[in-house]
Amino acid sequence: MESFDLMMDAGNYLPAHIGPWLLWMQTLLIAAPLLFIKFTGARLMVLAQLLNFAAAYAVFVWEGDQLTKLFGVGHVFWLIPLWYFLRDIRASHLTRFSGSGIWGKTYRGYAVLAAITISISLVFDVRDTAQWIMGDRDSILVDVPQDHPLAAS
Repeated sequence: MESFDLMMDAGNYLPAHIGPWLLWMQTLLIAAPLLFIKFTGARLMVLAQLLNFAAAYAVFVWEGDQLTKLFGVGHVFWLIPLWYFLRDIRASHLTRFSGSGIWGKTYRGYAVLAAITISISLVFDVRDTAQWIMGDRDSILVDVPQDHPLAAS
């Protein structure tokens, strides 16, 4: 349990520019799918997030309780809901979920935002993973107190 607590605490030491992006992703890719749970893409996003969380924790522990550029590798699970979102954006079958088609159109708008967000994140994840493979294995955390267990050794 100590590793999990450390991983949660690591959020306090992320670079400042990452915070707003994480808040956007958490809102759009963790909370919002619950509003659209009757759609397959949203259900797959929830499943992908559970797999992503498990992968993130495994990477954190494997990296010696550190957040490195490999931390986002679990986002690979987002490829499946991304495919569904892209399919649903141009689909006409979504109107069958409501008489007026408003719910389908609202979901379609969500799917556009989710697909764009996932795509942007995956570009950075590929870059970060490539840098990790090429040897950049330092912690991405900043301003960690020297006596804190997250302080890079």
